[in-house]
Amino acid sequence: MQNHEQQLYADLDATEIVNLTPARRLQRLLAMPPGQLQQFRKELTPEEREALMAGLSPQQRETVLALENPRQVVTQELMQERLLRDIYSNRQLEAVMTDFWLNHFNVYIHKGEMAPYYLVSYERDTIRPHALGKFEDLLDATAKSPAMLFYLDNFTSIGPDSPAALRARQRAALFPGAKKGVDRGINENYGRELMELHTLGVNGGYTQQDVIQVARCLTGWTIHQPFRGGDFQFDERRHEPGDKIVLGQTIHPAGEKEGMEVLHMLATSPATAHFISQELAVHFVSDHPPQALVDHMADAWMASNGDIPTVLKAMFDSPQFWARSNYHAKVKTPLEYVVSAVRASDTDVQNAMPLAQALVRMGMPLYGSEPPTGYGDVAEDWVSTGALVNRMNFALLLSSNRIRGVQTDWDKLLQWSNRRASESASLQATNGTPQLPAASASVSDLLPSQREALLEQTLMHGEVSAHTRESVLQQLLDTPAEEAAVRSFPIRLDNGDNFVQLNGSPHRPVPTLTERQTALMAGLLLGSPEFQHR
Repeated sequence: MQNHEQQLYADLDATEIVNLTPARRLQRLLAMPPGQLQQFRKELTPEEREALMAGLSPQQRETVLALENPRQVVTQELMQERLLRDIYSNRQLEAVMTDFWLNHFNVYIHKGEMAPYYLVSYERDTIRPHALGKFEDLLDATAKSPAMLFYLDNFTSIGPDSPAALRARQRAALFPGAKKGVDRGINENYGRELMELHTLGVNGGYTQQDVIQVARCLTGWTIHQPFRGGDFQFDERRHEPGDKIVLGQTIHPAGEKEGMEVLHMLATSPATAHFISQELAVHFVSDHPPQALVDHMADAWMASNGDIPTVLKAMFDSPQFWARSNYHAKVKTPLEYVVSAVRASDTDVQNAMPLAQALVRMGMPLYGSEPPTGYGDVAEDWVSTGALVNRMNFALLLSSNRIRGVQTDWDKLLQWSNRRASESASLQATNGTPQLPAASASVSDLLPSQREALLEQTLMHGEVSAHTRESVLQQLLDTPAEEAAVRSFPIRLDNGDNFVQLNGSPHRPVPTLTERQTALMAGLLLGSPEFQHR
């Protein structure tokens, strides 16, 4: 059969196909049977593969990619949507809280074939609409989300005394020689993480018996046709009958309402208020937030029935939040670092996938935390020599326009920044920063020290130490003009295309010496210790 297929597809002429117009090329690919298309794509050289995609519109490119790997298309669109929203959104608190809850209610994108498809709705319909609402509403939405039910296996959970289990045992007794189905029974994964990670916390006062009882309450919470992208479904046949005792409280038989009663109990618990207030304070204030602040936030939680904006306001209005010791106390995660660098640079992002691949290199692939704990949120999780080198390389590549689909115009940005600085005396240089030039000055005519001063204001609001400033300027003096940009950063896309433009963009003129120097200084500032913190 294999030899027959090889002979059948032997007459494919890659050169003939790639030389067709984009529209004819797409028609030719769409007309191929699946086996022929796979064989054709497999035998293409890297150059032919690039030529095959050349000239295609975004819609045509997506069609071609979907023919070969539809799951990859969904995954990449999901990642690009998240990054582009974070980069361009004017609703930054909503974006930050969406990222916070996506990590808190973590779902792993490689859990199974359906995970990327479920994650699209999970972020759009479950997390984002509730990111600044009531916590109980958010908890209910995640509990019924197919993404969470699939990730933590609750969709497979069946009560041992449920009608479905009893029928399976009867069938086995009647037909002892028949092939037995999988005896799945109760799955405790979601019940455990629901209390340990989502609500009460590991020290929240629950026991293993409580985990079992919560899992019993949630039997029958499943997905309609789970491997076809179905929605939440409560299946009474799988639900475990009888009373359950959770945290000392009896849950009487009520079908789906048993699970809702458990979620309400957990959402309104003082332990949940304290646990999540602690997480929020760690995220926004410091790795070791003051206990008084956490207690104050927990009190606001209980008084407002878990209203997330009220808890955030209590934190933002507290003296501990504004304490000098907590200012810039947090080290950015790789995601925060990449997004903040791109935003500060006023970068035009035409393709966000190279940024997603940079996050892989930095150890934080989007939706890539396999354990339900999600990614760490303290400095020790992200600070190491290798991690800082990766960040510096990324900063230099970004500033020198060496990342595919990502472009920054430093002259335009600095000209705008110079005009803005001249309009406000408060933005003029202080604390030893070189005096900023007049607004009418041409950026190309500025001294390196003046351009560095403008970059400080543009990228970091002038909050740079004298040591960092001196290091940037000294590096400029020590770097030959022809090397005033990095040369490589070995990150590759899944399809084998290196996302770094080693020779710059063919659609842009060769940068001048001044532009290369500006890019080098910008990259060094973006990679500086001050920019690593928020």
